[in-house]
Order: sequence, then C-alpha cells, then structure tokens
Amino acid sequence: MHAGLRSGRLRVALAQVSTRIGDIKSNKEKHIEYIERARSEGADLVVFPELSLTGYLLRDVAYEVPQACRNALEEIKQFCREIYAVVGVVWEPRPGIIQNAAAILGEGEIKCVIPKYYLPTYGLFEEARYFMPGDPQRDLRIVGSGLGAFGTLICEDLWHPEPAEALVRLGAELLVCIASSPLRGLNNLVEGRTWIDHAWGSILNATALTHTVHVVFVNRAGPEDEEFFWGGSRVIGPDGVELERCRTMEEDFKTCEVNLSENARARRFSSFRVHLREFHSILSKL
Repeated sequence: MHAGLRSGRLRVALAQVSTRIGDIKSNKEKHIEYIERARSEGADLVVFPELSLTGYLLRDVAYEVPQACRNALEEIKQFCREIYAVVGVVWEPRPGIIQNAAAILGEGEIKCVIPKYYLPTYGLFEEARYFMPGDPQRDLRIVGSGLGAFGTLICEDLWHPEPAEALVRLGAELLVCIASSPLRGLNNLVEGRTWIDHAWGSILNATALTHTVHVVFVNRAGPEDEEFFWGGSRVIGPDGVELERCRTMEEDFKTCEVNLSENARARRFSSFRVHLREFHSILSKL
C-alpha cells in the first residue's frame, strides 16, 4: 500500500471524464493521461467513473469488450506502481458471463475486480439484461488494511444501505462510489441544483454521516447517444461536510487531501459502535 494510505492521510484525485462508447483504445489513453496527472500532483488514489473504460450505453456491444478491457488494464496497471486507481470496466469472470465492475489497480498489479451488486432495470436502465450481479458473500472486500482500507461501490449500490454498511463494518475507512448517473430533473431545480444532483447529495451526505466515514463519489460527465451525464463528483467528510466538488455538465479534475483519522473522532459523537444484528435477521426473512 502506498505510504499515504498507510499513514491515514491521502490525496484523492477525482477524474471526472467523458469517454467514447466502445472505444477502449482511446479511453485507455485518457486513463493513462489522467493517472499520470494525478501522480504528478501527489495523489495516492485516482478514481474514474462507472464503465469509464467502455462507455455506459453499450447494449449488445457489452459482450464484445471484455477481452479489450483486460488487455487495457494490463497496460494501465504499469502506470499504477506509485498510485492506486479505480477504473470502471466490463469484466468476464466466466466465458459468456459479464459484469459491470470496478478494477482496483495498484503496485503495478490488478489488485481485485469488484462487481456491481444492484443492477438498475427501470426507465432508461437495462443493466440486468446484460450483466450478472455480484455476490456479496463472494465479492465483498476492501483493499488495504487499518486506516488505509477502502471499499468500492458502483452507482445503484449506494442507493441501498447494506453494501456501504457491510464495507464499513469490514473496516473500510474510505468509501469510493463510481457512477454513470444521467441528467434528470433539469426543469425541477432544488435549491438551484437539478433534482438528481440534490438526490445524490442527500445519499452521499447520509452515508458519510451514518457510517462516520469519508465518501468519494466520481460521476461521468458529457454526452453519450441521447443521454447526458452531469458530473458533480465530490468528496464528503465523516461529518457530512463537502470537502471538494467538481463542476457539473463537463469534464473536470480535482484533488483533495483527506485525513482518515477524522473518522475515529467523528465516531465519538455517534452511535456507530452500536449494531443490532437482529434487524438484519428480520430483513433476511422478509
């Protein structure tokens, strides 16, 4: 683990990029460019959006890109010897079975690949038509140890309370959520922001406050087919206070230093230590 992650202080880079659908070569080059930029600015971790290597609205193209994603990761990992990266990919764990996943790169290796658990299939979303969901009992994991540990979630996963809680209970001091959230509510502003920006802000703040943990959110920006992704990536502290934010509606890049020891301080004034497993027992039977 990078020295910054071991010490409890780390600099996180938010790579709010726009990608070309199905163009793995071009997207790979953009990832390398941003990884090098993040490293040059002293970042310990750089985070890209959901399906950043492929584009989001893949449909049947999703079956054609897994090998190209593997090949691209093999090249990108060479640039991750002094920095960690979270990259959105299409992953093929078994022949013909594909997943919407996050690849964790570091120390010149592919450390692990984390699949998405909750696949939205409503409105414009049709992920369950193509992807297999992750299995929490097999796939849930954190990277690192102690104060440097972080867990990764993908978009819809954060709209459900269980994945974040499980990762924090496993020891994650930083939650990383990558997303490809399309623009919604442009004509329904809430306090001057689009409804989707407001909705994500509510979820991110509540997650950080409830679990007294730092939360990193990196969302896609820019157009794809008939959709537009609104960006708005940000970092939230364990007290629910926003530490950094990217612009909306366009590509952006920000770095933010976080002190993970602040999680422990926040927990002095919360009921985080109290965990009634009986509620989960009841939920498992409903």
